[in-house]
Amino acid sequence: MKRMRTASRTSQVERIIIPTPFLVGDVNVYLISGDVNILIDTGPDTPEAKQALLQGLRGRGLETEDIDLLILTHHHPDHIGLAGMFTGKTKTAGHPLLKPWLEKNEGLYEHIEAFFRPFFKRHGMDEEVIEQIVRQQERYREFVQPAEMTDELEETVQTPMLPGWTIIETPGHASTHISLLREEDGLLVAGDHVIKHISSNAIIEAPASAGAERPKTLLDYRQSLKKCAGTALIFSGHGDMITNPRTLIEKRLTAQLQKADMFLSKLEQPMTVAELTKTVYGTMFKKQPDLTFSETLGHLDLLAQQGRVSVWIDGNKAVYESLQL
Repeated sequence: MKRMRTASRTSQVERIIIPTPFLVGDVNVYLISGDVNILIDTGPDTPEAKQALLQGLRGRGLETEDIDLLILTHHHPDHIGLAGMFTGKTKTAGHPLLKPWLEKNEGLYEHIEAFFRPFFKRHGMDEEVIEQIVRQQERYREFVQPAEMTDELEETVQTPMLPGWTIIETPGHASTHISLLREEDGLLVAGDHVIKHISSNAIIEAPASAGAERPKTLLDYRQSLKKCAGTALIFSGHGDMITNPRTLIEKRLTAQLQKADMFLSKLEQPMTVAELTKTVYGTMFKKQPDLTFSETLGHLDLLAQQGRVSVWIDGNKAVYESLQL
């Protein structure tokens, strides 16, 4: 019987920098090399990204077929776009919710659009802006090759190829998000969960199934941040490594509370989410309506959790009101 190869507990973790066409800039993918070769994330499906990934592997004496396991941290195009290069050559693993994203399942896209069109309208978004967001989501999908996912990873699942590593579910930035913790030294490969130079967006998402409750992504993100505060070193999906995770995470959590206070101060009268977003972000709302709307709704969710706002239905619109005395 052939013995399954595994990475050693002290396997080297190397960064390969991949260009993207997105505002976030370059994305980091990571190669864990040892007795086996494990790649974490891929970059988007562009000629430039493909060239950079192949050059990064070949600079280490590897081809795509030499990768024993591809692990994907979450479903965003700059992290999974080139996974199709590895289909049929290696195992591909990720969170169970990642599978339809990786397969580019049309049913998933229809479910998302069916949720968001009435959702945005109920929260005060104009029809032309809704159409803008839907078209933008479609364009993002063009940066993903369809690929096959062979293995599901959750916190309860061990990765036999990676002894000494633990899967941590870190939803918030994405419902599909996982991070990998090396128990021996507290090294966390964190995807977009924690980034040194910018705060990750807790992007609103449709529920996993029709009729389910909408994920409150900022609240999920705060819990996920707290889970990782005790790590020693973080390798992020963008930018430099984080050598002081606890300090940065505490800074992020405090900044979210302060931002919630700011949103509350702007809620001088009952408003929809879209109205409050326009009040706070002005012209930035026109450029990035989806992200600014997400920021506003997330902090309203936080204020609601704190008992500082209420939401009620006025006709066919959801309206938020400050409970601040």
